[in-house]
Amino acid sequence: MSVKEELKFVLDKMQSERNELKLSELPAPSLIPNLEKAAKRIVDNLQDGKRLLIVGDYDCDGIMATTVMYDFFQELGYGNLVGYIVPDRFVDGYGISKNMVDYAIENLYDFIVTVDNGIGAIEAIDYAKENGIEVILTDHHTPGEVIPNADIIVNLKYELGDFPFMEITGATVAWYLCAQINQDMKASIDMRKWLDLIGITVISDVMPLKSLNVALVKYAIDRIKNKSRYLFQLAFDANKRSVLTETDIGFAFVPMINAVGRLDHAHKAIDILLSKEKAFVARGYRYLQEVNNRRKMLTQELLAEVESQAIEQIDSGAKAIIVKKDNLHEGIVGIIAGKLAEKYMRPSYVFGWNGAKQCWKGSGRTSGSVQLYDLSAKAAEHALGFGGHAGAVGVAINKDNFDKWKNKIMEEANNFDFNEFIPLGEKPREVSLSDINFELLDMLDNYRPFGQEFPMPKFKAKVFLSIIDSYKEGLHTKCLLVDQNGFSATAWFFHDNKVHMYNNQEVDIIFEPVRSLDTRGEQIDLHATINYLNI
Repeated sequence: MSVKEELKFVLDKMQSERNELKLSELPAPSLIPNLEKAAKRIVDNLQDGKRLLIVGDYDCDGIMATTVMYDFFQELGYGNLVGYIVPDRFVDGYGISKNMVDYAIENLYDFIVTVDNGIGAIEAIDYAKENGIEVILTDHHTPGEVIPNADIIVNLKYELGDFPFMEITGATVAWYLCAQINQDMKASIDMRKWLDLIGITVISDVMPLKSLNVALVKYAIDRIKNKSRYLFQLAFDANKRSVLTETDIGFAFVPMINAVGRLDHAHKAIDILLSKEKAFVARGYRYLQEVNNRRKMLTQELLAEVESQAIEQIDSGAKAIIVKKDNLHEGIVGIIAGKLAEKYMRPSYVFGWNGAKQCWKGSGRTSGSVQLYDLSAKAAEHALGFGGHAGAVGVAINKDNFDKWKNKIMEEANNFDFNEFIPLGEKPREVSLSDINFELLDMLDNYRPFGQEFPMPKFKAKVFLSIIDSYKEGLHTKCLLVDQNGFSATAWFFHDNKVHMYNNQEVDIIFEPVRSLDTRGEQIDLHATINYLNI
């Protein structure tokens, strides 16, 4: 059986098991527990002239959720009663805080609707209630042991009910709430106009590519291809591939949106997404690029500073990576954790010192089938607090407890088998470079979108590696690969400054094939990494 035939057999089986829905088959809003109740309360409040403050978050999911809900109420005709606020990462921290409740009080808002946050905000929501502000909480993060005293809670991980799929984004929950309000008020607003933004959050929050999430991502890709928003036209006109994929969105668009909340203030991204003026959007896009370029430079510098700690832990046999450094930028730690987890295939945590709160604040990212929220919960007694979901968490730890927390996580991680660090379905297939051709890529494109729990197949090969060129001070390396049968390919190694150690040597690599365009036309490049786990 050829590589293509073997892959087709495996992918057909995986596709049949992911319960993919079409857009027309999206589950009804009423299936989400408390959603009808929340919609009715919001409508009653607005019709009584009460003022609503939408409280969002600073990542892509929170930004899109806030954008969609605020824009919906403008369309509905309640713009004069509705405002929004998103936290400043460095002043307010994650999600709703006392600062934001004070903003609601000072600006005479009567009630709050949270989007993509709130399930862990015990004190802030108590404070709101004490000051006579009603709170409707919508979220998708895993609840802790204590549940906030909100008036209404809409969160499938708090109460699933009859909804068929739990793993949806915060923006998806917000969109469903708007859809229910649209239905209740018989407003006839076409709710599809925001589904492109919702589909992007499935990619940005690394949600499982199953059930309704598949339909949302496919719709987002179609809308982006059709340049349905001027921002998409600007962001993807320079795309250097003939086929737009979920990977392009995840690597070319999402980081620009996230960078604003990491280095500046997320409301600037919301302003750009809401604007209908092309000149403003064009200026905004240039700003997004500028901030993202700063984020890239900062990430490169800080990754270089902590990677030696990670390698030392790996060399000692550790099955988790936990690194910290005083000067790590709080807005970048999650990106660094993600790069370490991807490169070294281990759950990874990265911490920086927060002088204002006198604690270590960090982010974790996972690898393979490791459930990061569950792993982090094992050391909860040593943390000031943590929250998140299976793929990503945020953690705050008192200085005196850091070693206790670290030792507990390391101890628990040692119980994992290394096979658990390989994403489900991603055990690489050994191939000759001659097996990688356009016929194979065309077949793979038929199964897109790939993502969490439906991964892009990976391949491995033993090759002779020669460096052609390096960029970003050796961080990105372009190489010529030649396998044992004499077949060659061009490969890129990203965020890996150890590749030079293997120059002019035979080495095992893991890679994905991708399309690229150059003066010769469409080509196939390999995005590769050294086979550090020897899998």
